[in-house]
Amino acid sequence: MATLPFNTVTILGPGLLGGSIALAVREKLPECELRLWARREAPLEQARAKGITHTYTDARAAADGADLIILATPIGAFEELARYILSAIRKDALVTDIGSVKAYVHRTTGAMLTERKRLFIGSHPMAGAEKQGFDNAFAELLHGATVVTTNPHGVPDSMQCRLESFWQALQCKTYRMHPAHHDRTVARISHMPHIVAALGARNAIPGDVATADLQQLASSGFRDTTRVCSGAASMWADILWENDVAIREVLHNCVDDLHRLVDLLETQDKAGVREWLEQAKTARELVLNIGQE
Repeated sequence: MATLPFNTVTILGPGLLGGSIALAVREKLPECELRLWARREAPLEQARAKGITHTYTDARAAADGADLIILATPIGAFEELARYILSAIRKDALVTDIGSVKAYVHRTTGAMLTERKRLFIGSHPMAGAEKQGFDNAFAELLHGATVVTTNPHGVPDSMQCRLESFWQALQCKTYRMHPAHHDRTVARISHMPHIVAALGARNAIPGDVATADLQQLASSGFRDTTRVCSGAASMWADILWENDVAIREVLHNCVDDLHRLVDLLETQDKAGVREWLEQAKTARELVLNIGQE
């Protein structure tokens, strides 16, 4: 039997992603001792119904002696939670997170833990859905997902390899990045598309078109392009706030590009509009590596 990357894994926060990781650990690493913490009893009852037996409402007790501790609460709660469990974190244990912003996490939580001689490496599983909570969690959410790992605090490479082995055991791919470069990248391919989806939904309503007409005509195009903006507004407000520099940069680019399209329409430049749309198609295919082989 292959050696487990970590014998005891504690997940602090049983939301959609934290819960899905917990279910994937139970399924893919059944020999691992899995611990799950929540502030409330309700999600833990759901977890126990799905076979997760080690559940806690005291985060310090859940973290005590664990080999890997995963912060899976909203990003804004990471540092306070890490401070609370600090005395329970072994100095040879690893703390990671699953936040979608990395520079902020390393500047706050990572720096605090590093100053106190604890090991912290960031993680970002590129997986999610618009529905939240443990009741929507499922192990397959992680299947095939890329997990970015970030290690600006100089944790030994052997530990980063162990963390990567953990994610790979859950059938994820791993990819190393610098936190700031990660944030600039996800601003373009995750955060900005969410904003554009929200913009599309917001601007469907104003004006003199009857709501009943909108409801009758809205079909797969509207559903597909606006789906992600049904995610938790509080969570996404935190993401936009914590990655505001990179997001503002890409939004300024978007505004300039929209002005370009408006100008093309106002000057009746049909060829220019067609070229604008062709460039969008080419960009999508490039990012998704469609037809590049």
